[in-house]
Amino acid sequence: MTRIAALALIIGTLCGTTISQQAAEFSSYYSRSRYDFRLTHKQLLNTPAWLEDEPNPPLSPRTAQSAALRYLRTLFDDASAWRLEEIQLVPLSERWVYVVSFTPPPPPNCYDCLASPFRIVVTMDGNAVTAVVSRWKPTTPSGR
Repeated sequence: MTRIAALALIIGTLCGTTISQQAAEFSSYYSRSRYDFRLTHKQLLNTPAWLEDEPNPPLSPRTAQSAALRYLRTLFDDASAWRLEEIQLVPLSERWVYVVSFTPPPPPNCYDCLASPFRIVVTMDGNAVTAVVSRWKPTTPSGR
């Protein structure tokens, strides 16, 4: 019994350490896939800081937009048809990241379709965070 309790404590500690290593996760959804952009504390600490006495961040919004667009092109063949929606500066503990949102083009013959923005995370060193891609099935409201 003591061995089981000790093993459970060790596993719990390891899981807690793994969970606490993650600083942030941003998710985007497109074409039945989920894209998770995960950042660890270590990854963030390896990027330039935006210090309080500096008026501008270490990376310009245009440079972040370019990095996000380059990454978008690796994901989707029609990336050049996507529209820039928004560029956000997001604070994460001691560092900042950009979240660059794009809107995909509407499907053919669909003129009033709504699309969710696709968000890509860019760190202050100018790198887009690589997404972990998984299958995703959107939920549909039940027809009662």
